[in-house]
Amino acid sequence: MSYQREFKKTLLSHPHCILGKQGVSDEFISHVVKLLKRFKVIKVKALRSIAKKSNIKELAQKISKLTNSYIIDIRGKIFILSLENITKFK
Repeated sequence: MSYQREFKKTLLSHPHCILGKQGVSDEFISHVVKLLKRFKVIKVKALRSIAKKSNIKELAQKISKLTNSYIIDIRGKIFILSLENITKFK
C-alpha cells in the first residue's frame, strides 16, 4: 500500500469523521484511533462552532499527539492525519 496514493484518495473523498461542539473528547480520540487503524490516512472536518472557539492548527496538533499520528495537510477547517509520516510532494 502506498501512503502517497492513500493521501490522494483521501484528499478527494468525504471526511471520515467530524469534530463537533464537544471538542476533543475521549470518545472522539478512540474513534479516530479506530479509523486510523482501518484506513491508515483519514480526513477530519471541524464544524464552524468548534472552529470559532479554537485554532484549527492547534486542534490538529492536539489530536495527532493523542492518537500518535502525523498531520499531513491542513486546509481551512479540514485536516488529514496519517499513521506514517509522508511528504506530500515526492
